[in-house]
Amino acid sequence: MWYEILPSFFVLTAAVGIPSIALYHIHNLTIGNHYRRTLLERWDRNLYQRDMRLTGNPYVVNGLESIPDK
Repeated sequence: MWYEILPSFFVLTAAVGIPSIALYHIHNLTIGNHYRRTLLERWDRNLYQRDMRLTGNPYVVNGLESIPDK
């Protein structure tokens, strides 16, 4: 019957979903924030400062709409 596929569906869903949810908390424990962005490299520091200058929040995804027109 159709309900016989439910156990394998739940196992596959957990195998795909748990690592992505766990990384959110692992980054908080290891890096100190919930995101993977660190300031160890000069390039990352430059991007952090650019995002802070443009939007005020460096953890928001920035697109072309965040760059002001002059």
